[in-house]
Amino acid sequence: MVLSYSYVRNGYTKYGDKIPNIPVIHLALRIGKYIARGLAIIDTGFDGGIYPNIDIIKLFRGIKPLRIIEFEHPTYGICEFEIYQAETYLYHNGKYISIGKNNIYIPTEPELITEEVLVGREILNKLKIVLDPQKEVVVIEARET
Repeated sequence: MVLSYSYVRNGYTKYGDKIPNIPVIHLALRIGKYIARGLAIIDTGFDGGIYPNIDIIKLFRGIKPLRIIEFEHPTYGICEFEIYQAETYLYHNGKYISIGKNNIYIPTEPELITEEVLVGREILNKLKIVLDPQKEVVVIEARET
């Protein structure tokens, strides 16, 4: 099964320079009885699996983390993250394609929480992904489960 996701337009700087468009996938996470679903930015610079936004973080309220680790943050230096796991899916045309259990890295410092969800190499390295900047699409070969 071949999945295709369109890049998201990113706009212009205050000087009128075009900001590169963003390669994204549609990701879904099963957390307890909830399913969180939405866009996730492909971030090959993020070593981990999923860097969640506040909406996803709220779904882990009351759940004990698997462990706490430190990561190098490009702005803040060494930072602490709680590690959780969730069943993870690519979402495409109303279907959920499983990519197994993956780690969610929740920062312990509120200033590190972003509006975006990032998907890093821990997941990207499991998938066959082609970023096509000319067509502005992300193409993934996936097996339907």
